[in-house]
Formats: sequence, C-alpha cells, structure tokens
Amino acid sequence: MLFSVGQANRLGNRASNQDRCLMLERNDTVILAVADGMGGHARGDLAAQAFVDSLSRQFCSRDELDDAAKFLRGAFPEAHRTIQRVGQAQNPPLQPLTTGVACIVQDGVAQWAHIGDSRAYLIRDGHVELRTRDHTRVADMIEAGLITEQQARIHPLRNHVSMCLGGTPQPQPVTLGPTIYLVPGDTLLLCSDGLWSAISETRLLESLAQDELAEAIDALAEIAERASYPQSDNVSAVALRWEGPQACPLATDEDRPHPSRTFEGDPVERAIAEINQALDEYGSEMDLD
Repeated sequence: MLFSVGQANRLGNRASNQDRCLMLERNDTVILAVADGMGGHARGDLAAQAFVDSLSRQFCSRDELDDAAKFLRGAFPEAHRTIQRVGQAQNPPLQPLTTGVACIVQDGVAQWAHIGDSRAYLIRDGHVELRTRDHTRVADMIEAGLITEQQARIHPLRNHVSMCLGGTPQPQPVTLGPTIYLVPGDTLLLCSDGLWSAISETRLLESLAQDELAEAIDALAEIAERASYPQSDNVSAVALRWEGPQACPLATDEDRPHPSRTFEGDPVERAIAEINQALDEYGSEMDLD
C-alpha cells in the first residue's frame, strides 16, 4: 500500500493527558485509533490506554485479517472487558471510562467503528464525504431538528456522552460505519473532541489541503489548542492519506513502538503492562475468529 500518515497529541490546558492514539501496520493492513478518556470519571487515562493496548494486542495476534468489520465488532467489546479488568485491578477498584474510534485499512478498503464522541472523517476532493455520528445528547437533538450544529457547539449538554467503553457490566453496542472504497487522495482522519469541537469544518479542510499530511495534522492540532485557549482540552488526531496499492509499510516490526510506550514512565503504562502480563497468562476471554 502507498500512503502517508500524520499524528498529533497535545495536552492543551489540562493537568493530565487522557487521550491516546494508535497507528500500526502489519501484513499490508493498517489500524488507526483514538481514545479520549472521560475526565469526569476516575482515571480516564487508564481506560484510554487499555483501549489502544487491547486493540493493538488483538490486531497483532492475527497473521491475517479477513474481515475488518467482524474484527471491529469483536475488538470493541473485548477492549471494554479489558478496561473493566484493569479498573477492578486498581486499589481501590475503579470504573474508568473512555470514548473510542478505530479504522482498518486493507487492500484499498477502509472500515471504521466508534463509540462516544471521538470522530472519524473521510475527506475526498476537499469535502467531508463521510463522518461518524456522535453518541451524545446534542447529536440526538440535532437529528430531531431541535437545535442546529452551531447551537450544539455552545449547548450545556455538548460534552455529555451517551455511550462509552467501560463502566457498564455489558459492553454497549459499537457503531460500524459503511465500507469505504478508497481513491487516491482520500484522507481518513480520526480525532478526539478536543480537535473537532474547537475549529470549524472549513478550517479543518483548509489545513488538510496541505501536501504534507504529517505537517498538516500537527498544525491542525495547534490551531485547535489555540482556538480554545485557555480552556483547551487534550487534542489528538491520527490520519492516513491513501495514494494507491503499491507496497509501502508504515513501520517494520523491529521499529514499531508499542502504544503504551508513547507515555514512557507514566503510572498508566506500568499498570497496563501488569494487566497485559496477566492477560497473556490466561489468554483472551473472547474468540474473535
């Protein structure tokens, strides 16, 4: 596959970073993901880290991925259970929560899934061709015609997420997007609400029109951070621009960092590593095949 990528993660004006990103390539298949730990609950950073670690572990455990939609339908509930186990392993036990969005790109086809208000966009020919629908009260109100998109930006319930990972005994249903057949020039953008809520769609498209995707994503994150100063949330995004089918790996197995290494020395990293070691000892509780 021939593609370019970009990634950004900024603290904003927050005391801690509860966003996590994932970008891996294996066997000509790419997975992208963003998680936004819910700061109104205990240890959202723990939930977000568990989400990306669980996706990474499930993705890398397969020699081939035959059905991206099936993988995502199973991967989100398994990540939910991992978050539950990680929370219960804390002293005292916690119920950390996170939103999450993930996308698989394989053979020129993309499939995404999400829960909460972390978003995925397909940008084609300078327009937003597709976008995930937020699992929030204000999104329901927009769909019902009660408020406009502009009114939603300042609505007091704009940050109230109606679905998430973690917390509930049973996983909430993940929303799968349509199968996307990519054409050269398409850009897939996954981001937390710290990015999309801070800037207009027009500004987003203008920034992504740059030739260098990595520079565009970094600039976009900085714009979002400055636009919401001094109440800026964590700002995170990963993006992939599709160019064609020619083989061009994102990283080798040797150089690819494990997602938990992104925040080296963080207590979250140590806690997740301990949970992952325990999970490896008894294996996954769910067969995704």
